[in-house]
Amino acid sequence: MSSQIDNRFRFSTIAHRDHEYLSPLSSDKALQLIRSLCDGLNNDDIVLDAGCGKAALLRKALELSPCSGVGVDINASFLLGAREEWRGDPGRLRLVESAVLEHPRPHEAYAAVLCVGSVHAFGSFDQCLQICFEWLKPGGRLLIADGYWKQPPRADYLAAIDGTHDEFGTHAQNAERARACGYVVLRTATSSDDEWDEYEGKYSNAMMRYLGDHPDDPEAAAFSARMQNWHMAYLKWGRSTLGFGYYLLMKP
Repeated sequence: MSSQIDNRFRFSTIAHRDHEYLSPLSSDKALQLIRSLCDGLNNDDIVLDAGCGKAALLRKALELSPCSGVGVDINASFLLGAREEWRGDPGRLRLVESAVLEHPRPHEAYAAVLCVGSVHAFGSFDQCLQICFEWLKPGGRLLIADGYWKQPPRADYLAAIDGTHDEFGTHAQNAERARACGYVVLRTATSSDDEWDEYEGKYSNAMMRYLGDHPDDPEAAAFSARMQNWHMAYLKWGRSTLGFGYYLLMKP
């Protein structure tokens, strides 16, 4: 397995190998959000999944509507997994290994855009809002998801995750930033503690199982320390401090 993974993404690819969605998101909540995103889409519409990972949300959108989809990511292993999982018409799903800002866009505007946990592909949350506003047709929808602070983060937590105080705002501030950019906020949601526990639990378990099966991996010691420190930071501070919000927006 390890020899097939781009070294830039080895840790993340291994730790996410048991995840369907690469964010703290349950299947039920994903279905609700994607149904709202896809409302009214037709077979001429194109949906972009920016930083798609395994493209699970995009594939669900194609199952629920007659549209076509484009998934863009720089992790070839995730894209390979997405191709293997897709059971529909091959012509409806195009997966592109590329930086999001450099991917070849269609002549027509996108009818919908997904950016769940991938705003860094645009530079920031605000840059994602602005660029996607330009890429969407009037009436088009954006499902953007990113972190927010449930409470002011402690300095030791920020040190543990290499974060900063101004990295995130509050859940309400995220929605207000979308309004200020010109969007209509259609609905919002947040990840529950159970969704976070499931996400972080799978993340840790996948890595520690891999290391148990590959004790001679040259990065085993570093990966083990990194994962254990990360999970302890989640339990000690992150679970009560870091939230994850979903914002379904419409371009008027």
